Amino acid sequence: MAAPVLYCRGCNEEFTATDDDPRCPQCRQQMTACDEAPTLDLAETAAGTIEDNRPISTDISRHLVGRQFASYTIESFLGKGGMAWVFLARHNTLHRPCAIKVLSPELRSRDDSFLDMFIAEARAAASVIHPHIVTVHNIGQANSFHFIELEYVPGESLQHVVKREEKFDSSRATRFLVQACSALAEAHRHDLIHRDFKPSNILVGSRDFAKLADFGLAKRISSDQSEDSDESLTGTPYFMAPELFRRVPATRQSDMYAVGISYFYLLTGQFPFVDRKVMRLAAKHAAAPIPDPRVQCPELPEGVVDLVNRCMAKNPADRPADGQELQEELQVISRRLRDVKSLVVEAVSEMDASWESDGDRVTIDVRLPNERSQRVYVEETDCCPWSEQLLKIYSRCCPVDESYYRRALELNANICHGSLSIEKLEGQPFFVMGNTYPRSTCDPEEIRHSVQDVANWADRVELALTGQDQN
Repeated sequence: MAAPVLYCRGCNEEFTATDDDPRCPQCRQQMTACDEAPTLDLAETAAGTIEDNRPISTDISRHLVGRQFASYTIESFLGKGGMAWVFLARHNTLHRPCAIKVLSPELRSRDDSFLDMFIAEARAAASVIHPHIVTVHNIGQANSFHFIELEYVPGESLQHVVKREEKFDSSRATRFLVQACSALAEAHRHDLIHRDFKPSNILVGSRDFAKLADFGLAKRISSDQSEDSDESLTGTPYFMAPELFRRVPATRQSDMYAVGISYFYLLTGQFPFVDRKVMRLAAKHAAAPIPDPRVQCPELPEGVVDLVNRCMAKNPADRPADGQELQEELQVISRRLRDVKSLVVEAVSEMDASWESDGDRVTIDVRLPNERSQRVYVEETDCCPWSEQLLKIYSRCCPVDESYYRRALELNANICHGSLSIEKLEGQPFFVMGNTYPRSTCDPEEIRHSVQDVANWADRVELALTGQDQN
């Protein structure tokens, strides 16, 4: 007998029950049978009732899988959400894989507004082109089915990844959100609010490359939007900002709250607020203190906890203003969290170079043209008198010789990246080519360019002063 599929109101998702356990595998709250679960409509919920809309029950996959559909061949069923079914397909002309999102015929027949929402999703997502947003290729109709053709992202949702691994360390969680918030920043620049930001709407491909998906609830900001707007808001209750339960229109700051909930979940593997009853859950979002994620993860850095708390502030004005501001803060945290070795390893992965680590210093042997090479060092250092952490990238040119001074100064005047100086290394003064960066701003691409430039200039100085290749 097949395991029953149950519905969790807080997660707003369906799950296959295991071992006769009716609790949600994500939040551990009691689930209900799908045919007894209403579609959450907050306009009704806020008034104390829930509209009795039945979830999608018609299995359209048996009509489509293995068949021709418009310009596509439907290959397999990928999943479904509140409005649509998603299939893996192949474009018959371009011979590329794609994802086909098909509007539920049952919803379409029930209310024409669902088709309007479906088309609005396609237009919203298509208006924003960004490497971390799932691309919309086409929209159309085949027979009685309305569909959207989407970029196919092989992999799985971030929700599935964290469920499998239970939780992430702060560095990995932050790196995922840097990517997703870069997508959110681009949407916000186009006056587009996502309204359903959560790990299950972030797709993870190879090398942990993340893409934000499912703009089904996305809404543009109109110039006359106000708190008196009479609109019905939908979403995923565990990720919804307190004001949304009061039918206040969604804003960039309500997206920020959802990012904060997502951050908390990635770090701890738990939701900060859970309850089987939606109205009790709404009360917790509105008034309950934000749990300290360090209860589950004592090792979390203070900066990470502070940002989680600010994103989840009860007052929208206390949250980051938009995706751009939040992305920049996450980038600073991400860079501070990563150790020098991991930054350098990623930086040199695309270079003709080898490396080794010796404690706090990484040594890189860069291969240059004409069978020359140059050894470059990367290490952290403090900048007095401010004690700001710096990343120092440097290479020895040659031992100091007074006869080189004039020529060294002439060369230094032409160096466009870094500078030439005299430093004592291992007890001996050397001409050193180097550059420094604030530790909090360094990323692998910046390190890669600097290592290459320092190696090139150090080798040129050594060649000009000594005619040799010893360093």
